[in-house]
This record gives sequence, structure tokens and C-alpha cells, in this order.
Amino acid sequence: MTPGRPLKQPPPDAALRIRELAEEGHNKLGVANLLGTSADTFRRWLDEYPDLKEQYELGRGRQEFALTNVLYRKAMNGDTIAALFLLKARFGWREGEQQDAAASRVNITFQLPGALPMSALPVIDQHGNAIPQPVPLPAPRSDDT
Repeated sequence: MTPGRPLKQPPPDAALRIRELAEEGHNKLGVANLLGTSADTFRRWLDEYPDLKEQYELGRGRQEFALTNVLYRKAMNGDTIAALFLLKARFGWREGEQQDAAASRVNITFQLPGALPMSALPVIDQHGNAIPQPVPLPAPRSDDT
């Protein structure tokens, strides 16, 4: 036997009450309070009793369906705000002009010179002026080939 007080068990009608309360819009804390228990105990019940979790999710689903239906009816009767909200929530619409992602990209190309030998680098004096260096001439080509 484990020491301490026994864990609180859900009431016999918990599944029905949980579904109804969730359908009315109560969150987990609200359902827990209305069942007379703590939020931690209610979360434990949902973890330990899959049927209670299923009823909570069913209630939340019914609430979502009812609210979506209200918005849908308003949108179909010409309520522009309801229509825009449904388009954003259900179909990912965004504010502003929609552009193709590739069309809005900016490409910048940098062309860097190749490596130069030390003799080709300019020499700068103390005032920041380049000191001209003699440019070596390429070796003469032999016409033997």
C-alpha cells in the first residue's frame, strides 16, 4: 500500500458532463473547476481514462463545428469579414498582395577578381596614394612550335 491520500476519481457521470462543458466552450481549467477538482487532477483523468479524453475532444469538436457554421452562414450571406476570416483560417490567405515567392526574390551576383601575384598588388604610400610599379613584360614566345 502506498502512503498518502488516495487519488481522486472522476464522478460516475464525468464523460457526459465533460463533453457538455467542452461543447459550451470551457477550457480544461474551466471543466476542472465545474467538476470540483484541480486542473492537474483533470489532466490526470484525461491521461488515465481515454474515454474521458475522447469526450472532451468530441465536445471541443462540436463547439468548433457550431462556430464554423455560424461564420460560414454569415460569409455566404455577404458578410465580407466572416468570409475573409474563413479564407485566412481554412485556406491560408494572407493580407496584402500575394506574389509568387520566386518573383519577389532579389539576386545579387558579385564578381571577384582572381588571385593576383604579390608583384601585381599596388603599393600605397603614407598618404594613401598608389605608387606606380613597373609592369613586367611577358616573356617572349618562341616560334619553334
